[in-house]
Amino acid sequence: MNGHLIIIFRSIVTYFVLLSFTRVMGRKQISQLTYFDYIVGITIGSIAGESAVNNNVKISDILISISIWSLLTILISEITLKNIKLRLLIDSEPLLIIDKGKVIYKNMKKARYNMGDLLMQLRNKDVFYITDVEIAVLEPDGKLSVLKKVEQTAVTVGDMNIKKSKTGMMVDIVLDGNILSSHLSLIQKDEKWVMSQLKARNIDNIKDVIFAGVQPDEQIYIVTKYS
Repeated sequence: MNGHLIIIFRSIVTYFVLLSFTRVMGRKQISQLTYFDYIVGITIGSIAGESAVNNNVKISDILISISIWSLLTILISEITLKNIKLRLLIDSEPLLIIDKGKVIYKNMKKARYNMGDLLMQLRNKDVFYITDVEIAVLEPDGKLSVLKKVEQTAVTVGDMNIKKSKTGMMVDIVLDGNILSSHLSLIQKDEKWVMSQLKARNIDNIKDVIFAGVQPDEQIYIVTKYS
């Protein structure tokens, strides 16, 4: 059989095998995939890709391999439905990242989740100030679930006819123990001012500071290694 025809045949067989097992294993949105789902998907996809183009590998061997991976995935899914401890071990558990406006750094460290990721995901939720957050939870699929404080969601300042406070972006001034000098010019401050603000909060070593930012109302938000 012509080499190209063999590849076409193997690709078609692999396609329908993958389609069949995917339907059996269940469906999830890409954004809902856990690390376990992601690894399984990548591995099975790699096996299928190898079978489509590598004539040195028997297609029967590839089908057996895909079958074993798929059946193991189905088996583990069934077991984890009934065993919460095993489910948490495989998929990990949600982690509380912000509690009442305070960042819990030890949980961020456990998830290898940095301040840049946190601030980006908060902005994606239209949250620009950490102090506006009641609770933020990092889900097993990597998404951040955010509950704003009641005063930030109940009514608008227009509803109450209240003068609106100054708005804008939080300016990062310290990140991972380093002063961001280029950002200080945005708020017309210098490094000496930063150190004095830290000292006023009993922080003597800047290397203990994971993040510090200045809000438009000039409040300073600080996250330390001991948060």
